[in-house]
Amino acid sequence: MGREPAQITPPSGLRVNRQSAVPVHAQLTTQIRHLIETGGLKPGMQLPTVRQLAGFLRINRNTAARALGDLHRDGYLESRPGRGTFVVERSPSREGRAALSLERLVAEMLERARQLGFTQDEVLTTVAARGPGDRSGTGAPVKARALLVECNGEELNRYRDEIEAQLPLSVDRILVDELPDRVAQEPGFLQGYRIVVTTFFHIHEVKHVVAPDGPPVVALLSEANISALLRLTELPEGTTVGLVCNTATGSQNLLRSLQAAGLSHLTPVLASVDDPWSIDRMLARTRTVVCSEQGAAQMAGRLPPDVEVIVSYRALDRGGLEMLRDLLARLPADPA
Repeated sequence: MGREPAQITPPSGLRVNRQSAVPVHAQLTTQIRHLIETGGLKPGMQLPTVRQLAGFLRINRNTAARALGDLHRDGYLESRPGRGTFVVERSPSREGRAALSLERLVAEMLERARQLGFTQDEVLTTVAARGPGDRSGTGAPVKARALLVECNGEELNRYRDEIEAQLPLSVDRILVDELPDRVAQEPGFLQGYRIVVTTFFHIHEVKHVVAPDGPPVVALLSEANISALLRLTELPEGTTVGLVCNTATGSQNLLRSLQAAGLSHLTPVLASVDDPWSIDRMLARTRTVVCSEQGAAQMAGRLPPDVEVIVSYRALDRGGLEMLRDLLARLPADPA
């Protein structure tokens, strides 16, 4: 029997939330990918073995193996015979990730067809036969239209880019506060959309506006960036931390994001840029401030030099994007 390699310390900050609706392997894949993309795991660094990673996180070995396997396929990790698993020297570009995502989608389609008794040639012939009907006049694949709803412009732009890079969707954007008036003024506004996408922070607000016979509303999980979470985990128990966004609603969302990450050892003080009194109250209690991207831009030059500012942006969970891909495949054909 082979000897287990020397123990390698797992990347700092890895954790799984067993109460989350996102599968554990998707949580782990997302966290490691973020560590690689943000420099927490540098090119050439060695990762723990499947056995070591599963033991550290107290998860099933198959779950750990699936997460590492996904990262292998997406070009983030490589195996070196007799040595182990390492971060690749160059992470894949957005275009490369999209190509790999398409490759994985085709492989899954062929496997499902095989299970139903169809040959690869039969599948390819069927795809070729449908091609002209599924293309626009320019020869590009037709993308379904989606409406993305969020509370601030920075996240609308970032989430739009993430979704369009991973899924066959053309995404329009609208602020959650503007959606009710837009629907009231234009009753047919939502008719052109295949699906409405938001985050769990706003799912109830959006569902309240979209009629039962309107497009389906899907919520994606939004996670704070790993670098901000790692810094917050280093703070001593009971540390008071200010949470600043442009509005009080945004600050509440930031609080929920940190709570979802399990940072219960901190004492939060909420403030918002549109309420100067709340900023003064916060600064009277702490010199550690977590800001959204919008909040950080608005507060630039307004905070004392001894204040530590931790900028927290959120990224869409990859498991949620894969769930959205599956949902799009199951939706009835678009009447248009």
